[in-house]
Amino acid sequence: MKPFEKFLNHTLGAKELLEIYLELRKEFQELGFSESDLSNPPTYTSKMMHLFHRFGDVQKSTLKQVNDFGFDITFDEFMGYIQPLMKKIDELIPLKEPLKEK
Repeated sequence: MKPFEKFLNHTLGAKELLEIYLELRKEFQELGFSESDLSNPPTYTSKMMHLFHRFGDVQKSTLKQVNDFGFDITFDEFMGYIQPLMKKIDELIPLKEPLKEK
């Protein structure tokens, strides 16, 4: 585990980021979205947009916090740590299967 990953394991920003993603994923599930709908959602709710913007804000501030502590990581390195955790949430909160064409 890289030093910045150890740091992120103990920050509230990373935890908050994952909690926001969990709420967003639940919203997608409640709306009946499939994975393919996520690239071009059929509808946008105010809750969905609020969570989306909050996710971006927390993402940006957490990356800044990591870099302010001297780790000097890129956005891609940061997301390389976060994305596998987001995938676990995806597994816990599955979306509907897309309709198959006949």
